[in-house]
Amino acid sequence: MNISDGHVDADVQGVDIRRRHLEVSPQCKGLSVDNVQQQHLPENNTDTGWLLNAGSSASIATDNDLDGMNHLSSTSFLRRAQSMSIVLSIILSPVAIVLVSIWASVLGGVSWSEGDAKRVFNWHPVMMVIAYAIMNVGALAFRASGTSAYQTSLHSSSSSSSLRNVSTSSIPSSISPDPKKRRDAKSSHASMWTLNIVFGTIGILAVFKSHNDPISGYIANMYSLHSWVGITVLSLYTIQYLVGMFAFSGLCSARRRISNPISMEIHKFAGSYIHILATTTILLGIQEKEGFVLCAYTVESPDVPPEFNVGKIPYSCKISHCLGVVILLMGVCTHFGLAKL
Repeated sequence: MNISDGHVDADVQGVDIRRRHLEVSPQCKGLSVDNVQQQHLPENNTDTGWLLNAGSSASIATDNDLDGMNHLSSTSFLRRAQSMSIVLSIILSPVAIVLVSIWASVLGGVSWSEGDAKRVFNWHPVMMVIAYAIMNVGALAFRASGTSAYQTSLHSSSSSSSLRNVSTSSIPSSISPDPKKRRDAKSSHASMWTLNIVFGTIGILAVFKSHNDPISGYIANMYSLHSWVGITVLSLYTIQYLVGMFAFSGLCSARRRISNPISMEIHKFAGSYIHILATTTILLGIQEKEGFVLCAYTVESPDVPPEFNVGKIPYSCKISHCLGVVILLMGVCTHFGLAKL
């Protein structure tokens, strides 16, 4: 092949590269191949530097496209998993209430009479688990309704950095939440957290009433790790509740409300971790109660493998074990459902 033939081949390859460069490069949007050839291709066809630059740009843009699409695919999968996690957590909330009710019934039921301290105490796990279940749904009110600021923003900041070379003309940069749905979610969130205080107060009163019963006998208060952690969580919950009511609700005039986005982020962060602490506190309480019930069974030989003897665990402990697993799953699912992906 002579030199002129080489020039022809290089020119044909250059047109093909420029066509691919036009398809992926936003800088060349609106230009035809001929335009680029006239504006960017040197007179001397032996200068192939432009061809190398064009091919390099096309390769980089294509790699960025693939990276962006892979990121979009993985993020989409995580968001679907997050939606399923929210639904599962909400479904498990009434399951936990049913299990704790069965557990209290197996332990002898409930009472509010003096001289019946054990049954009075049974109000404590019932009320606290009900409060936790309601808190759980209330924490997910915005995510479940699709009205959280995080959801409606469509992660425009993260998308813009990972999908710079992907056409986003069909993807809106943000979606404004329905004001009515947002108000309803806000009302549900506040109402449920208010209702928690009612159930939590009854649960705490049940403990002090049962421990200070003159007929059944006095029992020390605040002696366990569960009680210490529980009081800490209740204190944090009260602070979080008051901040939410006075800073973000209609209790204060618009002029006095905290409108700083940083304050809202702190409120959401604190709420998420108070939920984790509440989950931990309930699990500690279940473990402490199981210590009094005596869940261990008698063995006369090495208990290996232990799964063969699971049936020997007392029925009440099987119920409390299941309750603990459900509470743990609720905590994990809710925390994942509130995460920013």
